[in-house]
Amino acid sequence: MLCPNCEQESKEGKYCTNCGAHLYPEQAATAEEEGESQLNTATNKGDFSSTINAEAKHFASFFMTYLKSPHNARFVTQQDFIPAIISIVLLSLTIALSFYLVTLQFGSFFVSISFLDGFIIPFIQHLLVYAFMTILTYFSTKLTGQHISWKNTVTKVGAYTIPFIITFLIGIVLTLIRIPFSGVLTFISLLGPVIFIPSFILLEDHEKKGYDRIYVLIGFYIVSFVLATIILQNMLGSIFGILMENFFQGF
Repeated sequence: MLCPNCEQESKEGKYCTNCGAHLYPEQAATAEEEGESQLNTATNKGDFSSTINAEAKHFASFFMTYLKSPHNARFVTQQDFIPAIISIVLLSLTIALSFYLVTLQFGSFFVSISFLDGFIIPFIQHLLVYAFMTILTYFSTKLTGQHISWKNTVTKVGAYTIPFIITFLIGIVLTLIRIPFSGVLTFISLLGPVIFIPSFILLEDHEKKGYDRIYVLIGFYIVSFVLATIILQNMLGSIFGILMENFFQGF
């Protein structure tokens, strides 16, 4: 066949027997593009994997740092924004899972509780509570004259969340082994985003600026307790509503 490069007659094959050029340049170009695509895919996978590993190490360092010294959360920076978000999600996930297991055990005497009603919805509701409390905390810092950015507020909330994760887990374990008053630990953990964490942030700066922080905190507590009560009633109402509906359907 005729070589497209040197235009000399060549034997059959992939390459010219005279100049060594590829006899089928279109196939060569396609193979090269596929090779580059595979290389880019492998590189992207490597970058993604390295990013995940780096974030995991970052979160582990973040978690241990503020587990040992929660008071240092006031010095947190925006570089810890992602680990802070993970901490918030982790506490919400832990509380929702515990809620699901408890309602599952309770509901097993009557009817089964769906995964959606017992876990997914409470998980989303707790995240919404956290989001609302964080927004309320941010605006409260503005009322008290503190110069804290929105991103820094979220990071502080996530850092202060860590001791409440451990407190909640300890409370669950002690409850399972029937230690008296162990439910107090879980109750304190539930109050973390509603009372304690906003108070920690609002009382960090000792300079007197803006409105008096005591009155701001009182207003914050009123709003947060109203919201928490509404959501708690919705959570319990949905569970008991399902139980009663399925119970009467059996007759």
